[in-house]
Formats: sequence, structure tokens, C-alpha cells
Amino acid sequence: MSNYSEYQGIMRKIADIQYASAVLNWDQETYMPSKGAAFRAQQLATLAGIGHELSTSIELGNLLTKLSVDTTLTEKEKRNIKQSLKNYNDNKKYSTEFVQELSKTISETFQAWQKAKTENNFGLFAPFLEKLVKLKREECKLLGDFPHPYDALLNQYEPGAKTADLEVLFTDVRNQLVTFVKQIAAKPQNKDNFMFLNYDREKQWQFGLDLLKQMGYDFEAGRQDASSHPFTTNFSAQDVRVTTRINEKDLNEMIWSCIHEGGHALYEQGLPSEEYGLPSGEYISLGIHESQSRLWENNVGRSLSYWKANFKTLQQTFSENLASITFEDFYKAMNIVKPSLIRTSADELTYHFHVLIRFEIEKALIEGRLVER
Repeated sequence: MSNYSEYQGIMRKIADIQYASAVLNWDQETYMPSKGAAFRAQQLATLAGIGHELSTSIELGNLLTKLSVDTTLTEKEKRNIKQSLKNYNDNKKYSTEFVQELSKTISETFQAWQKAKTENNFGLFAPFLEKLVKLKREECKLLGDFPHPYDALLNQYEPGAKTADLEVLFTDVRNQLVTFVKQIAAKPQNKDNFMFLNYDREKQWQFGLDLLKQMGYDFEAGRQDASSHPFTTNFSAQDVRVTTRINEKDLNEMIWSCIHEGGHALYEQGLPSEEYGLPSGEYISLGIHESQSRLWENNVGRSLSYWKANFKTLQQTFSENLASITFEDFYKAMNIVKPSLIRTSADELTYHFHVLIRFEIEKALIEGRLVER
């Protein structure tokens, strides 16, 4: 067995552990009974610890060091080794105990968030959030010296991203879009009241499935389920799952969840299965990931041509609400600009404010500028 083949075997074993955790996370957000919460957090922490031990083993480190100077590798293989060695060195900065504690806290915090959301009680979530923020601050210190501590976290999702650069970007977003959205708000508004009538849950569900099929989402390599917050997860390119959220009093939530998450899923289903477990088989960054979902959501899903093709079916499905609505009326409703509290169903412009606000809040939390309980 060559050194590179041995490397592939170890990386795929690590991936097996990580994707097993992902299955448990998916179940936690979809079907897990509430009483299973405590043990689920423990199970996820155990798997996180096992995965960390494998990804920081002396065996893997020695193998990556040898391969990093192997001139017989192809360019793709060299790139895989370079990225894996970087990941290895980053992972070595964590202790297994810290990884397990972080995993358990993330799971417990998510479960607390779900309960707090259902009961509309932030107090249920606050102590878990406080603990998680402290761990994330500690993680920033573990990862090394960055110009800004938040850079350490940004780099995990968008390699090379800097807080200073994003501050410039979001300053421009604020300066240009706030005034623009106010100008739009001062103009006569499109009507969208028909979007908030009663829309049967099961009919919405079936229409959402049809939208995903039309996009090219492979249901033999995935499935859709319901969750409190829409998301996409994958366990390989042959098992990529999406969730949607259905509100019988708001048709927007299902439509945009399905199209947006479908865009994410198409990206994952398009990754090369033969590269499973290797950097060349993974997404480049969350920025690229989001570009795919937003491309489908805005450039396709909000287009006139899209609703010329799809509105008749939607109208027949919900004839009691849409019989007198033309596809031009629907198209205008799809492109209304109106601030909202829900990012996942926000319009093409005000969506950016949700991201801006999240950035400012997270940065302030890491800096310690927000008052703790």
C-alpha cells in the first residue's frame, strides 16, 4: 500500500466518524424525542472525541509530513495533503476534552434554543448561550494569534476572511442599502396579502417536493424533512438531506426554504464521491455554498420565467386562495421588499441586513462588548 493510499484510508475513517455525528445531528433536529436530548449530547461529544483523536494521531502526522515532500504526487494529491496538514496542525491546538465539551455544549444549547423558541422565553436559552460564547472565546485563543480574535472563527468557514475586511464590506452594505430600502418603502407597495391566507400543510409539502424535483435534486440520494429551522446536511454526495419549514399562514416560508436548501443540496450532490473524506471531496467554503443557494433562490426562484412555468400548478393546488391572482401579481409579491424578523424568508435586499446584524452581534460577543448575565 502506498503512503497516499494509507492516508486516504485514515481520512475516510475520520469522515465516517464525522458523518455518523452528522446523522445524529440531523435526527436531533428532525425526529429525536425530547427525552433523548441529554444522551444525544453525550453521544455527539463521544464521537467528537474519537474523531479528534484520529485526526491528531501521531500516525497521521508522520504520514502527512512524509507526503508533504513527495514529488511523485499529482497536483490534486499535493493539494489534498497541503490542506490536510493545515487541518492537522489546527486540530492539534485543541485537547480532546475541549472538543468534547464544545460538542456537548453546542448540542445542549441547540436543544435549549428549540425549547426557548417554542415557549418564547429567552431566559431558557441565555445560560447555555453564555457558556457557549465563553467556549468560543477560549477557542479563539487556542487557534493562535490573529489580528482580531473573531478572525480565528471566520477562517474555519471562509478561509482567509478577516474581520477588518468584513467591517469595510458591511459598512458599505449599511451605507448603500439602508437608504435604498427606505426609498423603496416610500413608493407604492406591491400586494402580498394573499400569501398569508390559510395554506394546507400537506399541499404545501407536496408542492415543495415538486420544486426540488424540478431543480434536479436527486431523491435517490437525499430526502426532505421538516425542522424548526431549514437546513441542509450531507453524509456523502450520495446522501444529502434537506429540511423545510411550513407555516400554514405564510406560503413564503415553504417556497424559499425548499429552493434555498435545494441549492445547497445540489452543490453537495455534485461533489465527487470518489474523493469522500478528502479535501477535494468537500465544499470550498460556506461563502461558495451560500452563493449556490442564493443563486437558486433569487436569480431563479424570483424570476418572471420561473413563475410563468410554475404558477399555474401552484394556482391549481391552492385555487381557493389564488384563483383570482395572476402570475404577474404573484411575481410582484415574490419580489416585494419589506423588512422582517425571519432571515430564511427575507427578500433579496433585506436579507443582507440579517447577515450584517449577525456579524455585528457575533463580533461583539467575541470581543466581550455585550453585557453578560
